[in-house]
Amino acid sequence: MDSQRRRRRTVAAAAVSALALAATIFVVAIPPAHETTVSTPLRARTAAGLKMRTNFFAAPQANMRCHRVRLIAPCAEEKKGPEFGPAKIADIQPACEGGVYRVCVDAPQTASQYAKAGQFAQMRVGESKPGFFAMSNRPGSEKLEFLIKSVDGTAGLINSMKVGDQLEITDVMGKGFPWDGVSDNEKFNGGTYVFATGTGFGPIKAMIQSGSFKGRKNLKIYYGVKDEEHMPFREQFDGWLSDGLFGDVDEVPIVPVYSCAATSDDAKYVQDVAVVDLDGMDPSTASAIICGHFDMTNKLKEKLIGEVGIPAENVLTNF
Repeated sequence: MDSQRRRRRTVAAAAVSALALAATIFVVAIPPAHETTVSTPLRARTAAGLKMRTNFFAAPQANMRCHRVRLIAPCAEEKKGPEFGPAKIADIQPACEGGVYRVCVDAPQTASQYAKAGQFAQMRVGESKPGFFAMSNRPGSEKLEFLIKSVDGTAGLINSMKVGDQLEITDVMGKGFPWDGVSDNEKFNGGTYVFATGTGFGPIKAMIQSGSFKGRKNLKIYYGVKDEEHMPFREQFDGWLSDGLFGDVDEVPIVPVYSCAATSDDAKYVQDVAVVDLDGMDPSTASAIICGHFDMTNKLKEKLIGEVGIPAENVLTNF
């Protein structure tokens, strides 16, 4: 009698173990980021659910059906864009010919975040596609200033606005020009070369008015525009010189590059006419700042780093 009881207990325990094993076989894990299908072998189906075979160790039958279970993972969360806050036009004036405007924006939160020349923000008017605009005023000002050329889209919409009109702006973006790494006038005395085109002079103006070049020797700024009438802020150059904002120089160190006045295709653009003469100085003591379109930036980097030998970390951009 005892042996029969022990036999029944052994059989029951084996059945429980088999059921546990079967349960693990039919557990399906759902991948986190895509849709998949799995096949589950079943002996039979009932209205109440799935009825599994009791002989778990028997070979599969030829007529065994394979039921496909469709599993769908939850969709990934959409990436959110930057948040926009309210702002308004504080002032707007033509900066030069060619539809270029000096736009002052009242945006206290963004203005309080602006810490380094070369930083920028996105702006939009209503549901327009946001545009990226770099500040042209020195950090610390109550209002933000932008140099904007009228083109289709948000830039044109902003330039058509009036004082008090509403627009939207993001928080400050970008690292700005990493000037701290080359700001030591004694160490970096091999010449500072600045290259800018069109509205790209806006962030350079921010550097000048911030006093970044005070005490600097051998500063030279190549400024590319269509002609003299298309050069913003030219009426302020002499005042900057008098205030020492161009460093230790006797005359305005801006070299205008007029694309319309060029005598040949080889002299139309800043990257073509720029002359970097270190006069025997160690290239590691020279520095450069570039602010303009990508083609100019890339060509100048190749020239300054590859040909002149200025270290890459001394060639600054704001992106």
